[in-house]
Amino acid sequence: MTRRLGTISFGVALLCACLLIAGPAQAGKPPRNFFGVVPQGGLGDQDFEIMGKAKVGTLRFHVNWANTNPSKGNYDWSGIDPDVRRAAENRVRVLPFIYNTPGWVAHADGHNCADDCGAYAPRSKQALDAWATFLRTAVKRYGPDGEFWAENPSVPEVPVKAWQLWNEQNSPSFYKPKPSVKGFAKLMKAGNSAIKRVDRDAEVILGGMFGTPLGGQRPALSAWGFLRKLYGIKGAKRTFDGVAPHPYGAQFKSKVLAQVKLFRHEMVKAHDGNASLWITEVGWASGGAPNPLNRGLKGQASRLKEAFKYFVKHRKKLNIENVDWYSWRDSSDSAAGLCEWCPDSGLLREDFSTKPSYDAFTSFTGGS
Repeated sequence: MTRRLGTISFGVALLCACLLIAGPAQAGKPPRNFFGVVPQGGLGDQDFEIMGKAKVGTLRFHVNWANTNPSKGNYDWSGIDPDVRRAAENRVRVLPFIYNTPGWVAHADGHNCADDCGAYAPRSKQALDAWATFLRTAVKRYGPDGEFWAENPSVPEVPVKAWQLWNEQNSPSFYKPKPSVKGFAKLMKAGNSAIKRVDRDAEVILGGMFGTPLGGQRPALSAWGFLRKLYGIKGAKRTFDGVAPHPYGAQFKSKVLAQVKLFRHEMVKAHDGNASLWITEVGWASGGAPNPLNRGLKGQASRLKEAFKYFVKHRKKLNIENVDWYSWRDSSDSAAGLCEWCPDSGLLREDFSTKPSYDAFTSFTGGS
């Protein structure tokens, strides 16, 4: 997540991109994992019980590399195991996004970042080797026939089948000291190789990208501009199976859908039309401070209905694999919310009472 400005303007490129997607809409009921949520804070038993009733299909959640791998060869899965277990018990598949560089890895790259090293993505061979080792270890634990499932035979095995690498790498807030397409391409190459070495059938997804971080000002890069440059690097296209927009905007068609189509345009232009789209964040708020993304209780629900209806109807045409609502539940924790409208972005209020947007969500999933 980055600070959301709510409005994004597009020029002639948008009109061209919208014309590139032609052909009849393709409907059909999507699989359960098509519909997902993203938490903005910690999760408890009650969260997972409600997810099960709501028939949430996917939980996109953060695997904090720094916390899980605090020193070389040392792994602490205690922050992840409970969520994987409770998700599996409620038939929810997890989609981890791996982010937050440990200090010992950042220091190997020469960064003097004290305790704030998370956004310094690995770049040297030594740091990239540490990245690859962590990913291999994670897949061995949570992937098919992984160690976690062997250690917990009473838990229904719902292995991780897709891994998202990094988060909003086109923003200097998440990729320091500034976004680097070449550097990110190396990160993806090392990560993809490590994951496929353990599970060759796993899907590797690009870190989700917000359209125009910093309002489109340097050193940030637009998401579609970053993707275009990534495709321009020889061999980069072979290091990922899916592309992940974070298409926030006040209006669905003119802002959100427009961004999705700009992503799709770059994919088609790069002859990568078979790659899937994973919309790993999209959402609006139901209240809070005035903001273009604050649409009120009814407006939040109507935006969800409009977006999900379109994505379901056109999922095959746009090759959409998954859509994740941000966020699952409201949070008044100022440390958890990453933007001014985030605290009220949930389908649930902080006390677990449901909003109209929850009813809208379950109308698609068949939950209650």
